[in-house]
Amino acid sequence: MAMTDKIKNSKENYLLVYPKQVSEDIGRAVNTMGFIDMELPDENLDTINAKLSSIGKELDNLEKDIKDFKDNNEETFESLPSTVEYYEKSENIISKMAKGEKYLYLTGWVPNSKVKEFESLSKKYDKTNVEVKKKYNQEPPTKLRNNKLFRPFEFLVNMYGAPNYNEIDPTPFFAVTYMLLYGMMFGDLGQGLVFILLSFFVDKINKTFGSLIRRIGFSACFFGLMYGSFFGIETLIPTLLIKPFDNIMKVLIASVAFGIMLLVIAYCLGIYNKLVKQKNIEEGIFGKEGLAGLLMMISFVLLILNIVNVNPLPMPFALCLLILSIIMIVFSKPISAKIEKRDEVFESSASDYYVESSFSIIEALLSVFSNLVSFTRVGAFAINHVGLYMAFEVMSKLVGGGIFGIIILIFGNVLIIGLEGMIVFIQGLRLEFYEMFSKYYQGNGRKFRPIKEN
Repeated sequence: MAMTDKIKNSKENYLLVYPKQVSEDIGRAVNTMGFIDMELPDENLDTINAKLSSIGKELDNLEKDIKDFKDNNEETFESLPSTVEYYEKSENIISKMAKGEKYLYLTGWVPNSKVKEFESLSKKYDKTNVEVKKKYNQEPPTKLRNNKLFRPFEFLVNMYGAPNYNEIDPTPFFAVTYMLLYGMMFGDLGQGLVFILLSFFVDKINKTFGSLIRRIGFSACFFGLMYGSFFGIETLIPTLLIKPFDNIMKVLIASVAFGIMLLVIAYCLGIYNKLVKQKNIEEGIFGKEGLAGLLMMISFVLLILNIVNVNPLPMPFALCLLILSIIMIVFSKPISAKIEKRDEVFESSASDYYVESSFSIIEALLSVFSNLVSFTRVGAFAINHVGLYMAFEVMSKLVGGGIFGIIILIFGNVLIIGLEGMIVFIQGLRLEFYEMFSKYYQGNGRKFRPIKEN
């Protein structure tokens, strides 16, 4: 007797063979399990096989038709994912558009290089009207354009803030100076090569991070050659420039001199932003981060050089330059108002302004001093990098060398690469963000985020 499973809605059939004497007991049992009786087919096995063969041929023909349809519409199938994505984005945009009875309205920003292409959309699509306005009431977003070498550093710049439309993109200057600062503080050929190898594994997780690690790795390798350092050992490769630990004073002085050069460039970029990009004479010429601030820093450096008996220019000249910069900062508003022919000079009262300006002079002098001192950390980390390895080398000798000594040296290098590498990364950012960005970069803009990336 054939039976089927009713509860599970299965298409499977079961044939039960049992003696006639127990048919009632078997019937009660299978009914309890939800099986129902079915009539056995009248066809014989040959007839059933013939039907199976016929159905198989029909399935083969259907599969062939499906394959032919797929082959004839291959381009359509390939474009389906992008088409679905397009309609999803379209629905998202439409939900944010202003709507009329017959039209949808959308405003946005288009790069200058794409304006003509955008205007042609009205000819390409029916019932589409495109209007381009050159004047706008809000500040446009900023589209960054950097080559492959500098592009990964956009991530670090954006940590501070995106550039606004009226200032230059700091990424190229940031990228070059950051790589130099990192290499100077973490100069080691062997450890730099470890960074480069590690970057290829990090690429699989995050391509931007991998690219950053690779670039600072190359910088570490370059300065490692200059310092003659290979995994902290200074006797394996020749020194092309200087050994930091053997020339501590020279390294500290060089790091401050390098910092002065970077600060001068940062001031110049700030003056360009304020005068050319923003048309702000008061901040560009008389501001603490403008020409007056640059003159104050130069006079401060000249005064220090005269105190230590290095006299590139006489002391009276340095004092005159300092007094000139102070006068420019204190009287910035009245002088700039005169130049711009503005009636309004002070935001509140004149007395409040001059009291505030007097205190700002003290702040500016302290800022110049702290900026210069901050760059000593570049030389300090270069010296510390060698000194830290020497400490592990002494520990290795104390245990008698051998396998335990090698383990200590390996552990020391791992610690230096991981811990000091991270600290130098942070210190480099600090010098960029606080010492240099404060001179020329506001970072209060917003990035241009296109609907479609080209």
